[in-house]
Amino acid sequence: HAAQTYCRWLSSVTGKNYRLPTEAEWEYAARGGTSGAYFFDGSPKDFESQGFINRIFGADTTVINSYVIYQGNSPYKTQSPERTKPNPFGLKNMLGNVAEFCLDYYDPQVYAKYPEGEVRNPRGPRNGNEFVVRGGSYVNPAKDLRIARRDFTRSVDWLVTDPQIPKSIWWYSDCKHVGFRVICEYHPESLSSNKNIN
Repeated sequence: HAAQTYCRWLSSVTGKNYRLPTEAEWEYAARGGTSGAYFFDGSPKDFESQGFINRIFGADTTVINSYVIYQGNSPYKTQSPERTKPNPFGLKNMLGNVAEFCLDYYDPQVYAKYPEGEVRNPRGPRNGNEFVVRGGSYVNPAKDLRIARRDFTRSVDWLVTDPQIPKSIWWYSDCKHVGFRVICEYHPESLSSNKNIN
């Protein structure tokens, strides 16, 4: 509710249309034109202390530490943006620091509803009980930072400590690991056309 309210406020003061990204937009931005588990080299098993070699010698986390704030390099709190490098699209902290709310309601089977191989920018369900949350945070291990990992809000759990009755739509103190990023909709028809006169 607070994230959506912020988007409406920002839109009203700027005259532009700001909103939360859809789940598909978020994933496109997070991938940065790549197709692996992360937008940088490596797989979850490379960065976890599992497997024979990593248990003995420890995982080499140099690469992931340079791009992501997560359980392995955070003191269990958010960190400033300059701690990480951007993805190929120039975006920082897409996979870590805080997970991010998306515009779509959560449907565990949403991707199965589109024909395989279809080029699409799906807008998720328009109604439901919980919203999509994408990306990992400073409390997540490396395996939970994969670009394709999906999660969702847990409104009842996140309102447990709210002392108000009824519970407040503003109270999210029990999910400090989730934040949001906004996008500004681009409408080329609203730009004035430039013509070369010879």
